[in-house]
Amino acid sequence: MSKHYLSKKEIKALIASLEEIGLSFADADKMQVEESKNGNMYFLGRVFVGVWTERFIPTPDFLNIVKPENKKIVVDQGAVPHIMNGANLFAKGILSMSSDIRKGDYVFIADENGRFLATAISSVDFDPEIRKHGGEAARALKMSLS
Repeated sequence: MSKHYLSKKEIKALIASLEEIGLSFADADKMQVEESKNGNMYFLGRVFVGVWTERFIPTPDFLNIVKPENKKIVVDQGAVPHIMNGANLFAKGILSMSSDIRKGDYVFIADENGRFLATAISSVDFDPEIRKHGGEAARALKMSLS
């Protein structure tokens, strides 16, 4: 498979998909895509920034470029290794969450230092007392095209 820069049509679709999940990125014209039968992989230079199966799923590297402030969940250091290994997020590990989060939203998980770790689907609505309730708070999204 070979990579190519996004066409105007592909840029428009990518920007719409990013907006749908609460992200914006002004340099979409600098992205390249590698197409496969199961989905597309996106790159910014040599940096892998996302996959597109049904819609765009940003990688932590992409999140660390765009630094989203909305739909953000900050986790404690105990949750970090589990999130980095693809585990779902449990409420006990959450330090804070954006008030705009609703069940079913894409959410962007960051550590206490502001480093983004993963993209997930929220299992809950915003709750300032989320740690007290326990249970699953977000389902990790996988970057696999298989």
